[in-house]
Amino acid sequence: MNLFKEQGVRDYAEAAAKIPVIDFGPYFAGAPGALDRVAAEARHACENIGFFYALGHGVPEELIDRAFVASRRFHALPLDEKLDLRLNENNIGYLPINASVQGASTVHKATRPNQNESFFISHDRGADHPDVIAGTPLRGRNQWPESLPEIREPMMAYFHALGAMCDRILPVFAAALEIPADFFARFFANEGHANLRFLHYPPQDPGEDNLFGQAPHTDNSFMTALARTDVPGLAVRLPSGEWFSPPVIPGTFLINLGNIMRRWSNDRFLSTPHGVLNDSGTDRYSIAYFHSPNPDAVIECLPSCVSADNPARYKPAVYRDLVLEFYRANYFHQQGHRSEAAALAAAAE
Repeated sequence: MNLFKEQGVRDYAEAAAKIPVIDFGPYFAGAPGALDRVAAEARHACENIGFFYALGHGVPEELIDRAFVASRRFHALPLDEKLDLRLNENNIGYLPINASVQGASTVHKATRPNQNESFFISHDRGADHPDVIAGTPLRGRNQWPESLPEIREPMMAYFHALGAMCDRILPVFAAALEIPADFFARFFANEGHANLRFLHYPPQDPGEDNLFGQAPHTDNSFMTALARTDVPGLAVRLPSGEWFSPPVIPGTFLINLGNIMRRWSNDRFLSTPHGVLNDSGTDRYSIAYFHSPNPDAVIECLPSCVSADNPARYKPAVYRDLVLEFYRANYFHQQGHRSEAAALAAAAE
């Protein structure tokens, strides 16, 4: 029996009922008192559960559908064409199956490579962008397949829509943490570190030991917005330690916080462990958008989350250093990566 079922929730309906559905519509529309109301809901979710559904997010369903169509078209390309766009040092491009492991995870010991292929994009910088010319880490260019130029527009439209949505949510998290509503905005200015990951999980045998589409882990982002189809496979670990497969609720994104928000809030807000095992018998697709600060941002425990009885658990750190460390632990192509899983993958080639 796989981990997610072995340690699964005993009462699925009871667990599902505890996951908040937060309607951002009134707040986005500027309704009086809406920020305080939605911040209170977000505070409860982030302190006690670690994730929630975002309703009234303002992203058109047609735009989401077009992004999924573009993702399927990309993943249907011949493998050699996708490998021409292989993930680079900035983690932009194509990641094949058996090329990553959750080496940075503190919630599970991963010994085998992840069974998913992914296409990563970020800000669509031109060759004349100052950071591209300078070779600044984490500020590179997107890679696009020459045979499918038409996927660029729907993918970038989705990237911009999710970035705008997450920027609009930043004041909610600030208010939830009892700091000025505009506090986080400056940390995300000048092209914050954002990644859009188009994921494809082929069917897999659930009986194989310690083999996952994505092994249990926590994200390294500030926040993640996930769009899914109705093919199951995702599991999240509740504060009780039980694993739970959250249902798909039409018209919502599933939002979880990552390690950067946990660090900023001095562990007040949860960074939710999750993973994927696709035992559905069919292909599974999802799109994960990771919203994080500018690489130059210094992450320091917030004053509202620190006291004499609760001192800072983390030293101030530059976000670029944190994310590069995360990449080195997880991705085989990154310089300095060493893992049992990478050795297994190399031996199998």
